[in-house]
Amino acid sequence: MIKFFRQIRLKSMENKKTSRYFKYAIGEIILVVIGILIALQINNWNEIQKTNTWEKRFLKDLRNELKNDYEQLTAVYNMQINKGNANRNVLELIKTATKDDKAMIDSVYAIAQYGNRTFFPTTGVYDSALSAGKIENIKNDSLKYGILNLYNHFYKRLIYNGEVLDGVVGKVDWENKKFWSESDQTLNSWESIKSHEFKTQTEYLIAQNSVYTRIAKGNLEQIRAVMEMISNELENNQ
Repeated sequence: MIKFFRQIRLKSMENKKTSRYFKYAIGEIILVVIGILIALQINNWNEIQKTNTWEKRFLKDLRNELKNDYEQLTAVYNMQINKGNANRNVLELIKTATKDDKAMIDSVYAIAQYGNRTFFPTTGVYDSALSAGKIENIKNDSLKYGILNLYNHFYKRLIYNGEVLDGVVGKVDWENKKFWSESDQTLNSWESIKSHEFKTQTEYLIAQNSVYTRIAKGNLEQIRAVMEMISNELENNQ
């Protein structure tokens, strides 16, 4: 089409038809502009399609990652709840127990001594999108801010408190050797059970455990909320 206009324009110049020349020159310019606009529109459409494809893949991968995190954190949370409850039960038993109850106290206290798992999330999918500068491509602002809040606030706070709890438990485990025999899984003596130091140590563990489990519960709620938002977003954009 542009070649056709150009041929007419040149003939008009040869025939000294200036007004006709300018009309076809303007027509040629308009066609060029229209062509550029169409090309830009197609390019924009292609970019939008690429972004939409990336977003769907990212959200599906992130949902799978969060599902694994949720399962891992649930296991950690339940274990910490059991440890905290065991320590509380020991303190309650000591209030009215006698020497004859030592074996029962040993068995309850053994639950409190079982491991000390804390949570560290899997962040590969999120970190990859963040380093590529693509988090802003998420169109749903509520979902985007929910994801950012989970990784930058909830997870960071839980990791920090997990490290604090690990340090506390490690320190107490070392000091606890005067009370607890790891090989026999028994408290060393009735006198150590009734000591003020043992009571203070157990109360300290309960306090730190309470902080951690409370924050862990908030993280579980946030993970669940983000996964639900992701599912809704994927369903609405099928």
